[in-house]
Formats: sequence, structure tokens, C-alpha cells
Amino acid sequence: MTEEVALLLATLAACGLLVLGTLDLIWPTRPRRSGAAREPRRADAPAAPVAARGPRRAPVAPLDEDRASVALRVGRTLLHRALEDPDPASDRRLTLLCRAIACLDRGIHAAPDDARLRETLAAARDALAKADQQAALRRLAAEMPWHATTLAHAASAGSR
Repeated sequence: MTEEVALLLATLAACGLLVLGTLDLIWPTRPRRSGAAREPRRADAPAAPVAARGPRRAPVAPLDEDRASVALRVGRTLLHRALEDPDPASDRRLTLLCRAIACLDRGIHAAPDDARLRETLAAARDALAKADQQAALRRLAAEMPWHATTLAHAASAGSR
């Protein structure tokens, strides 16, 4: 019986703290500060001019450009690591090549006109073509499930 009472009291206390925290988020009792702690500005002190407030941040690049540049960098890294492997049909090399292709494919979707992405993707596909074709297609289908039907059709056509 005492365990149930203790559990009930702990649950009520937790619910109370949750309600208080939610109310503090909705109606804060004091203004919030962002960044480092600063001294509060007096009401009679003039506001600092815009130029004196500090350097302006550089404009943020659109998300698609960032996605394409990251895809290119990661895809090139994976391709380089795959090409370092001396065995053209090793599991590690196939995995790295398939991941590079998947990464570069996502970059192409973000920036379809990027020539560097297309060149790197072509190089990765050429390296994959030199490996064992059936094993490569199975691995690529596992890495790129959004193209699995296309890759399964290519695998069945290649086995004929």
C-alpha cells in the first residue's frame, strides 16, 4: 500500500513539474537571452547602432546547394577509398562503390545541372562495371532501395 502511495505522489509531482515547465515555455516569467550572458540594458540607455552590433553573418546557402556539395565531397572520398583496394571484386570495394553511387545520386537529385557530380557519378559507375556485375547489382540494390525495381530488372536482364 505504501508503494502505491509513493508512486502516486511521485507521478503527481512529475505531472506538476511538467505543467510548470510547459507554462514557463508558453508564458515566460523573465525574458530569455540568446548566446553568452550579457549585461541587461538600462531603459534609459540608447540602443547600439546597427553597425556597432557586430559583424553580419554570411547569407546561408540554399539547402540544395549544401546537399550537392556534401554529396560530391563524400562521393569522391568513397570513390577514392574504393579505388585504393587492389582486388576489383572485393566486398569492401563493392560496398564503397555502391555507397558512393547512392550518395552521388542523391546529390544529382539536389543539383541536376552540376557537371562535377555527373562526372564523379560516371567514374563510380565505370569502376562498378569493372567488378563482378551480378554481385555489384545486388549490392547496389541494397544501398539504393528507391531504385530497387530498376536494378532488379537490370540484374535479371544481365543474367540472360
